[in-house]
Amino acid sequence: MRMDFIRRYVITVLGALVIGWAGCAQAVNTGGFSNTMGGDSYPAKTVSTLAELKSAVAAGSHHIIVRGTIYGGPSLTTLTFASTRNNNTTVEGERGGQAVLENIQLKFDGEKLALGTNVENIKVSNITFYGNISDLQHLPTQVYGTANNAGINYEGVSLRRVTNAYITHCTFYNTSDDLLSVTLSSDYVTLSFNHFYFSRSWAYMSPDPVWNWVGSYTDLAGERLAMVIGANSSDSYVATGALHVTVHHNWFGPYMRGRPLFRGWVHLYSNYFDNHPALSGSRTANDGHRYPLQQYNAIQINSGSVVVSESNYFYHTNNTNNISTDSSGNIYKFYERNNVYNNTTGSSASGSNFGTSPVGYSYTITAASRVPDFVQRNAGPQ
Repeated sequence: MRMDFIRRYVITVLGALVIGWAGCAQAVNTGGFSNTMGGDSYPAKTVSTLAELKSAVAAGSHHIIVRGTIYGGPSLTTLTFASTRNNNTTVEGERGGQAVLENIQLKFDGEKLALGTNVENIKVSNITFYGNISDLQHLPTQVYGTANNAGINYEGVSLRRVTNAYITHCTFYNTSDDLLSVTLSSDYVTLSFNHFYFSRSWAYMSPDPVWNWVGSYTDLAGERLAMVIGANSSDSYVATGALHVTVHHNWFGPYMRGRPLFRGWVHLYSNYFDNHPALSGSRTANDGHRYPLQQYNAIQINSGSVVVSESNYFYHTNNTNNISTDSSGNIYKFYERNNVYNNTTGSSASGSNFGTSPVGYSYTITAASRVPDFVQRNAGPQ
């Protein structure tokens, strides 16, 4: 790693000293752990077709601008950035908010690099990512670990062994796995001003296929999950010292069934969790079984995590703060202050209060009472 791309963070984390590293080609205050502008300073390559987009990725373009809607085909397309030559890369939509990637996943993946080397300095902005419901319904039954797993692995953006990433002003909806993931010891990530949701058409799709994601079958319509930070208890903040992620000014909902799920060191502030109208009851899927429609949690605090939640607004959410570790005895810490819970249902854990902010970066809180209006007006592509 070149020293001119290195910035050292010394962060006091609720009494424990944590030292982390983040590379930066251009420094910027993202209001969070990351500090990169990706490849904004490189010459831009504008693409408007799938062939042009694939070509730009294959050529290692550092600054890609998406114009209009690009369709990834009925079998889905994953574009993978897996080399250090992909460091300092921006993929952004053209100004005006009309850039769309349909059936296309952007996968930033350093897992095949030498140990200790990650893909670095990634920015994705101003793009709408979504899955075509009809295409997903017509895929063969998807089973994890088999040749039929395109839908199992399909998200909008996947960050795997990535250091310093900034995902901002995007919309994610109707993808068949989580909408977004941050895993495999990725570190120093900021997710801001994004909209994560599912459509009513997704929640009530007919036919409703049944797939096997991780060892058990469930219905596609019920796979309405926002994001996961940390893949399992071995891929957590406590286990790796990584997964520092800031989540701020995002809009989660409507029609979200569960998550985000946190196994990282997560600073969650000024987000709007919107579960209105709340779904209830159940529906019958292709296997003849009935599956619940109701939201099972808004946020999930899991193994090896530190979650600091402040000035968020929860509206009609169910089981809002859910503690659900991978196995008994797994440790976690949950802190909160100044959140608003409006018409919430079910059970919800209460976090410990805290005083001085435990993060080492500057950020601007939007008071929770103002969050619904402010976030709805500003989240998503511009």
